[in-house]
This record gives sequence, C-alpha cells and structure tokens, in this order.
Amino acid sequence: MKRLLISGSAGLIILFALMFNVATVSAKDNVVGTWDYSAPNAPYEYSKGQIIITEGEDKLEGKVDIDGYEMKLNSVKVEDGVLSFSLYVEGEYVSVKLTINGDNLEGKASTSEGLLEVTGKRAK
Repeated sequence: MKRLLISGSAGLIILFALMFNVATVSAKDNVVGTWDYSAPNAPYEYSKGQIIITEGEDKLEGKVDIDGYEMKLNSVKVEDGVLSFSLYVEGEYVSVKLTINGDNLEGKASTSEGLLEVTGKRAK
C-alpha cells in the first residue's frame, strides 16, 4: 500500500511537470515570429515597425526593426498570455507589456514621457 502511494505521488508530480512544460512551450510558440506594430502616439519615426521574437537556446530573444534600424530587446518573457520586454530607444529605457490574443497584440509601452498605446498583428 505504501509503495502504491509513493509511486502514485511520483506519477502526479511527473504529470504536473509535463503539463507545465507543455504550457510554457505553447506560450513561447504562440509569440515567436514577426509582428507588425503600431504606436500612433509615439514620435513619428518610431510609430510603426516590426517586433521580431525568436527562440534562443534557453530563452526568448528579439529585436524591433524600423525600416532596417534594429534595436535589441532585453528580458523577453511570456507569462499568462502577456509578452513583456524592454529596450533602449535613443538611450532611454522603455518597458513594454503586450497581451497576446491569437494573431493580435495590444498593450502599453512605458516611457519617461508616459504610457503609449501599442497594437500589433502577426506579419504574414
């Protein structure tokens, strides 16, 4: 009886670990790719571009591409359907949080001048 309880508990732990791993992989797979973004209230030169998310060895990576000008993303994460990252724009720290809804993104970028609305769609 004791052996059955121990092996049953071990089985449950393995099942939960696998479920967590599948959920993490799904979240990463859902965000990896190229997204066309728009931030209408940002300075004109930064108001449209692409957010490119890739999967590195053990973490997400990315960059913002605006007509060939690239800015590296830092601390790229997906948690509970929210993509978050930071970047430096002309030396200014900007943090971004975007909710993923299928092929759409919606959220805010936090700058020293305030919050900016950001929307996006998966590029085709």
